[in-house]
Amino acid sequence: MKYRIEVSEEQLRVIGLAVDEYMRLRMGQFDDLAEDLAYDGIPRVKALTGKYTYDTDLQKRCSNIKNLFETAYKMAFPPHGYRGRQHDSWGTCIDLVHAIEHQQWLDSPKDKREKPRTTIRSFEPVPLGHEPFPKIERVEE
Repeated sequence: MKYRIEVSEEQLRVIGLAVDEYMRLRMGQFDDLAEDLAYDGIPRVKALTGKYTYDTDLQKRCSNIKNLFETAYKMAFPPHGYRGRQHDSWGTCIDLVHAIEHQQWLDSPKDKREKPRTTIRSFEPVPLGHEPFPKIERVEE
């Protein structure tokens, strides 16, 4: 059975972010979520190195949030504290993320997009899941 969903560009972006975050949570990768939670609404200042700098208290808060998630993850998978294999939906999640990111790359202005085959977004996606690879097409109204 197939389904067709019509979404706006912004909705597609949010779906991609949500699926990527879900996949990372299931894999035990909490860095991005901890940063989003700790620094939400906080103006960022780029240092000379190109990285963002934050107040020490905010950095500690971010580290504490990440540690909290990591501790819970370890408790969920005794005795080693991690999964023996990826969760079943991992392949479906990564296929969705890659399909969305590649379509966003295709739809971006040619003068502002990365060169082909220089970033994950700019490669032709390779199916990794057990489901048929998602098809996304831009529709002009």
